[in-house]
Amino acid sequence: MGMLAKSALPALILSLAAATAQTIPPPESVLGHKPGDDFYLANYDESRDYFHKLAAVSNRIKMISVGKTTRGLDWEIAIISSPQNLAQLDKYKDISRRLAQGRGLNDEQAQALAREGKAIVHIDGGLHSTEVAGA
Repeated sequence: MGMLAKSALPALILSLAAATAQTIPPPESVLGHKPGDDFYLANYDESRDYFHKLAAVSNRIKMISVGKTTRGLDWEIAIISSPQNLAQLDKYKDISRRLAQGRGLNDEQAQALAREGKAIVHIDGGLHSTEVAGA
């Protein structure tokens, strides 16, 4: 997940606030700073804590542990979608897996799965060893 990007976090907050009537905590209420403040970069733990706060007040975010980081911390991802899509996440992951593998599917079956499935987009803040902030 990496550090929070200056432009990505405000866009996420605005989209969540518009999509739900629930109260979304502003980043500074959790991080102690506004994203983009001079001399401040949210670290991994702060970023992860903020996404946990968002998930606690929104039915549009689901946090999932996907393993461990090189530091031995829980590596988590935030899945953001409608409550209906999140409730069927395993179904959509299975459809994506079946389409990616393609084994045993004819054209008609593949087209039917493509119509039924949902696009899953992975966005991360990848970081190289010489960088100080995520993308």
